Amino acid sequence: MMQKRILIAEDQAETREAMVQIATMHGYDVEAVTNGVDLLTVASDKKFDVVITDLNMPGLNGASATEIMKLQGDTTPFIALTGLSQERVSLVQDTFTRIFYKPINVKEVFEYIESLLGK
Repeated sequence: MMQKRILIAEDQAETREAMVQIATMHGYDVEAVTNGVDLLTVASDKKFDVVITDLNMPGLNGASATEIMKLQGDTTPFIALTGLSQERVSLVQDTFTRIFYKPINVKEVFEYIESLLGK
């Protein structure tokens, strides 16, 4: 069986590294980027089973990058991570399969991913 692939876009190094480490421990093939532009670049070259993105990143934010990918026909489940309030996120919530609010419970995020991917 092929390894499931996760793309993580997160500009905060500690959060990104923790997510990568835990995803790897769960047996996922992981790629990580620090902004929305790199998210689009990497996603255009490779197929992923899940994309996890921070909403608030420098340059192109996660919500805009996700919108662009969906407009290009990408049907990957997109999970958002954010420190923004629910009110601030309400305009983009339909863009994502699920939104996790920081501080995130990484265990909960990966339980959700595993239920999503049927792992």
